[in-house]
Amino acid sequence: MYDFIVIGGGPAGMMAAGRAGSRGKKVVLLEKKDQLGKKLLICASGRCNVTNTASLDLFIKAYGKGGPFLRAALQTFDNEKLCSFLLSYGIETVVENKGRVFPKSQKADSVLKALETYMHDHKVTIQTNSHVLRLNSKSNRVSGVETNSGSIFGNNILIATGGRSYPATGSAGDGYKLASSVGHTICPPYPAIIAFETEETWVKSLQGTPMKNVHITAYQSGKKIAEQFGEALFTHYGVSGPSILDMSKRIVGCLPDGSVQIRIDLKPKHTPEELDSILLDQIKRHGSKTMKACLTFFIPEKLAPIFMNLCNIEPQKKASQITAPERKRIVKLLKGLPLTFTRHRPIEEAIVTAGGIRLDEIDAKTMQSKLCEGVYFAGEVLDIDGPTGGFNLQAAFSSGYLAGDSIE
Repeated sequence: MYDFIVIGGGPAGMMAAGRAGSRGKKVVLLEKKDQLGKKLLICASGRCNVTNTASLDLFIKAYGKGGPFLRAALQTFDNEKLCSFLLSYGIETVVENKGRVFPKSQKADSVLKALETYMHDHKVTIQTNSHVLRLNSKSNRVSGVETNSGSIFGNNILIATGGRSYPATGSAGDGYKLASSVGHTICPPYPAIIAFETEETWVKSLQGTPMKNVHITAYQSGKKIAEQFGEALFTHYGVSGPSILDMSKRIVGCLPDGSVQIRIDLKPKHTPEELDSILLDQIKRHGSKTMKACLTFFIPEKLAPIFMNLCNIEPQKKASQITAPERKRIVKLLKGLPLTFTRHRPIEEAIVTAGGIRLDEIDAKTMQSKLCEGVYFAGEVLDIDGPTGGFNLQAAFSSGYLAGDSIE
């Protein structure tokens, strides 16, 4: 008989198991894959953006409607406590752009090893290749689980199985079924941080080309729906990158009503008049060069021939031959390169999923179910999501820690 059965070996589950173990509880962690932390290992391309330096108020604001629910968890185990925890296991952290916090090693496996050591130090039993098939409960009180290898009995159970993104790492929506079986409502999951496919096929030739320090505005039916400054990235199917990902939840919500148009201001620090003056200066200096070559002063080289085509200018035309109307078209495009988003990428590719277990059915001070005693929740399985920048991992660590801190 265990005091705590943790379902899911991601950051929320491991933190919860370690915390409960540190309180002297008998804990078992069940992971259906062959190793722990598979999704953690691919966070931020393997660099693992563990948290952010933002204040508590900014954290709460970042999660939108889920922010107030997370207040108790964030107050119990905040970004500073997380960094102190990591340091206690020899992991120094560094702060990068926009307050993003990474392990100094820039390796996610160092964070995974710290969590594994934390659990080992506090005698947590770990069972991989252990798929939970159902919860056992009686009279609204949980008593254990059925797995692919038999029954496990316990007084408390944590569902920390993640959302529906990257199912190969284990988060395939299992937690939703388990929660539903004890009466919980599931808000339909959808991608919260996701890339988009475009109507324009020329993006394929720009695959891997970044656009840095750009301002992106999204419109639907002429109405502005989102905007972001930062970096975007061309892909073989459309556009991705930090700025696109941070706008994605709002755009995903609008796409059922039709396509979304974005305009990328490639030179947001300059007015059209200033750009025209700079462009004219380049033409005077390099009149014998092709206009396509001159454009590389403003944009990535791969984008230059596409620019010429979109401006309806002959590709090999000399800079000195460019007319005032053509110059005006170039400036207009620099200030608003248009793209049309037709659909988002599959939910399986989402960095984070929105939707999940309804928050008003959970006690925010303990993470325990209000419907079935002894059932707890943590991490992405909840109807909580934040932007990129360490907010989602912090939510997982905080909610997991609170759950492990709360069990009787």
